[in-house]
Amino acid sequence: MKMVLGIYGTGGLAREVYIIAKKILNKVHRWEDIVFIDDINDITELEGRKVYRFFTAIKSFSDFELSIAVGEPALRDEIYSLAHNNQVKLATLIHPGVYIDESTKIGDGVIICDMATITSHVVISDNVYLQPHVVIGHDIFIGRHSVIGANCQIGGANHIGERVYMGFNSGTKENLTIGKDVICSAGAIVFRDIPDEVIVVGNPARIMKKNEDKKVFRKKETI
Repeated sequence: MKMVLGIYGTGGLAREVYIIAKKILNKVHRWEDIVFIDDINDITELEGRKVYRFFTAIKSFSDFELSIAVGEPALRDEIYSLAHNNQVKLATLIHPGVYIDESTKIGDGVIICDMATITSHVVISDNVYLQPHVVIGHDIFIGRHSVIGANCQIGGANHIGERVYMGFNSGTKENLTIGKDVICSAGAIVFRDIPDEVIVVGNPARIMKKNEDKKVFRKKETI
């Protein structure tokens, strides 16, 4: 039986995830083929790989796993539910250049990019995306569908809720909680607890407004 990896998305993030998948294949022969999935755009090929609609893909391959390669937390949640409802396995992709302590617990569908550092007793829930050079301190919990941006540093004993977006170069001090559906803008440094559904900016981070539409990207994202 031939295992196939489907990368859901055809934007820049999908191409980055494809790089991780190729790096994994250089270490271990995990998949016989890699394809892309796009249910919006009319595209048939990307990076020399075929592009399928979701339902066409799951009908075409008997042994199939999915990687969600979009950067919008709410959309990651939506695609996660689509996969779960159709009993599609989610692939966890970890770049070979990542350091992860053996005490770390990693959920399904997690993607961890190059040069990330994950220290002791960390819990990374399902469908989290960690971009390059992220540093995750000790005793941290990261909720499902969250995206932690490049060069972000998370202080020890933090609890990060579901569908949180931490922009690049953002960070937190130790012993605090960030609620669900929070956006921390690029460069924001969090020094105190953040409630649900807000957007924070600056250093020290302050609440700018409610995250009413649950969107990070103002323009429609190319999945």
